[in-house]
Amino acid sequence: MTPLRVSEAAALVGVSDDTIRRWADAGRLQLTKADNGRLVVDGAELAVLVRELATESPLAPTSKASTRNRLTGIVTRITKDTVMAQVELQAGPFRIVSLISREALDELGLEVGTIAAASVKATSVGISLP
Repeated sequence: MTPLRVSEAAALVGVSDDTIRRWADAGRLQLTKADNGRLVVDGAELAVLVRELATESPLAPTSKASTRNRLTGIVTRITKDTVMAQVELQAGPFRIVSLISREALDELGLEVGTIAAASVKATSVGISLP
């Protein structure tokens, strides 16, 4: 078991501490007391709930695509020239930056405030511990 304090679990999921406690009250998570008396949640149990929440979200992908890593968010900045455009998307706590053609930008009608999805497909993805 990887015990996470309520505040750690909340930060990882992007919700408030109170939301974690409400989920526990509703039976979606089990909180236990650690040796120091603080409430903790099992990291594996939180991971299961996070996956469930992702599929329940109205922002979950609705189209079929080969890319599994889709992050829906809001366009926060666009920098463009005559050939290329840099589009920044804020998806929860994650900032995604994409370079696309100016033609694609215009065809999609992207502008600051547009809801869009970033599809990530890479040959390698690095993972690190905080």
